[in-house]
Amino acid sequence: MEFETLSKHHASKLLEFELKNRKWFEAYIEPRASSFYSKNGVEEHIDSLISEANAGTAFCGVLLKHEIIVARANLKNISNCSAYVGYRVGEDFTSQGVASYCLAQLIDIAKDKLNLKQLNAQVLNNNPASMHILRKFGFKAIGTTDNFLSFNGKKLSCTELVLKYA
Repeated sequence: MEFETLSKHHASKLLEFELKNRKWFEAYIEPRASSFYSKNGVEEHIDSLISEANAGTAFCGVLLKHEIIVARANLKNISNCSAYVGYRVGEDFTSQGVASYCLAQLIDIAKDKLNLKQLNAQVLNNNPASMHILRKFGFKAIGTTDNFLSFNGKKLSCTELVLKYA
């Protein structure tokens, strides 16, 4: 597997990844706008993420296996030596260590390249697998917001986690 910084040349592969996994992702998180699911929509999305990265407020990566995107991993809202982690793994690649690999890459980039001192994460209560992975890497829960959002007719809580390092 290869972990790469997201770039414009990933557009067609990213669209394929997002379309293939759309229903899977939308079972757990709020759906993207329908305009995203087009060549132009994905290209605009990538341009926006590259602008954030160039401004120093984000890092966006993709994990490829045999030239196919199997996961995405991001550092967002970079400021004051901290950032939020996020990742999404394709349905066919769950329970194979992909999320752990992505999180390990993000932690290394945050510490070694961006000199961050803290990573934050938010996990909805409908995603125990993500909670398990974050805790495995040392993230600690610091609070939960009940009724964080209403999704598919259910009210979901959200747990905030933090990983601090020197």
